[in-house]
Amino acid sequence: ISKDFAGQYGTEISAMSLDKSELVHSSFWGGDLEAFIFQGAARGLFKKKKIVLTVGGTAAYRLGKKMPDGVVLGARGPYGILVRDRKTALNQWFIKTYKDRFATYPSGPAYQYAQGILATKIAYDKAQEKAGAFPNQSAVINAFKGITFESFSTTVKMALNNGHQAVTENGYGLTRYDSNEGEPTVTNVKFFPATCVMPPDGINSVDWIKGGMKGAKC
Repeated sequence: ISKDFAGQYGTEISAMSLDKSELVHSSFWGGDLEAFIFQGAARGLFKKKKIVLTVGGTAAYRLGKKMPDGVVLGARGPYGILVRDRKTALNQWFIKTYKDRFATYPSGPAYQYAQGILATKIAYDKAQEKAGAFPNQSAVINAFKGITFESFSTTVKMALNNGHQAVTENGYGLTRYDSNEGEPTVTNVKFFPATCVMPPDGINSVDWIKGGMKGAKC
């Protein structure tokens, strides 16, 4: 809707409010996202339109009750508030450890950073076991290729770009503030497998979408 870091979106919000489209999508995050939410809510945008925030999970815990209800919220993967209720041992350990230290639930970026560290450790361990010594960079890169591992909230597969690009499922839910618990939640969460939302290996994503997402397995 506007350039990043603009801060003021009154003109764009007014235009969207008058537009006939039923849905508004934004990939804003951080301060840009919060500014858009505050300004849009004050102008009634969230009551007039269905809003989809593909990175809305970054703001869910920070905004709390200030996040409008009924927003379609994503986190660029199965992370943050979307997977708070997943009962795997690793996820519950991560949530407890994070809350004990920072007094809040881990957001999507916290999951993503932790997942990157976990993947790196797995690759180094694999490369070191094969080499019998501390591995060099090339050995670690080769160890990453094509691996599958359980992360904090999902299964990660190095499946694209000849085994060097990770893919996971993706999810969305509807925001709702739980006044009884005093915390934000998401309802009607739906997850889509990676084979449904990612192109086959070697296929450009834009071309894949334009071609009707051939081969998608949903």
